[in-house]
Amino acid sequence: MTGAFVEVPFRVQLEHGGLRVDAFLAQRLRGYSRAEVQRLIGAGRVLLRGRPAKASQRVAKDETVLIRYPSLNEPPPLHDALRVVYEDEELLAVLKPGGVLSHPTDRVLRNTVTAILAAQFPGQRLRLGHRLDRETSGVLLLSKTPEAAASLVDQFTRRRVSKEYLALVLGRFPERRTLIEAPVGREDGEIKVRQAVGRGQSAATEFERLDANEKASLLLARPRTGRLHQIRVHLASLGHPVLGDKLYTGKGEAYLKAVRKELTEDDLRALGAPRQMLHAWRIRLFRPRDGKPLEVCAPPPADFLDCLASLGLRARALI
Repeated sequence: MTGAFVEVPFRVQLEHGGLRVDAFLAQRLRGYSRAEVQRLIGAGRVLLRGRPAKASQRVAKDETVLIRYPSLNEPPPLHDALRVVYEDEELLAVLKPGGVLSHPTDRVLRNTVTAILAAQFPGQRLRLGHRLDRETSGVLLLSKTPEAAASLVDQFTRRRVSKEYLALVLGRFPERRTLIEAPVGREDGEIKVRQAVGRGQSAATEFERLDANEKASLLLARPRTGRLHQIRVHLASLGHPVLGDKLYTGKGEAYLKAVRKELTEDDLRALGAPRQMLHAWRIRLFRPRDGKPLEVCAPPPADFLDCLASLGLRARALI
């Protein structure tokens, strides 16, 4: 905390080295256009190398860009503490609940993983290794040391980290196993954060059907790339959106209603779930200190299992 502000760090990864500050943040900040980023910079709320940044400055690999968000009069976070699913001297893995942001934004500071963990582990400087969407639950990895943070950045950049997600989707998924290769990029339209297939960067997701009936299917998703909303976009493009996904069911009408605080119980019933039924189930990587393989698994939360049971689907031995 700095005065009436909270400073949120954004670490520069290898692929972003050499970008202008405004271009870097436009890629990292969800829902912000480059012009909006430039307004933040112009207001002196973006720091680079300890000083207010200029939009034209170039960032280097492993540097940290800070954004100063004003402190808000917010309600308490939804959770006082997060369940730890793995810990050693370099890494911490927690079960992120659905409905909690990974890191602060200009609108939400307290109901975030980083804020909750700061109170849960006072004095520890934890760094997010990756992010999960607000409504996605599951395993989230953090580093405890600069060396571990650098190792995670390197592993993600070199695609040495693999993830598996559990997804409850609308309808009977037709294939037992399938690989979807379709580029994902920003969709033109009213909703700035909404992505679409057929544009942008290459993206590939492997899907395995675990159980299905005419109402819904339980899938295991293995993303081979890490594009924004990739799993959700690929599934929606196949006509099997994630249950409860306000952004990618239809044309995002439920998302717009949620933004306007007009979402009703009938809307949620039509979506099939109160939040998107996507769970980051397992992550595999290599321990920073000795390079040995590490697998961390986070069991699905109660709301996911309740939805699964209500649909007549079985988790089998996977869960």
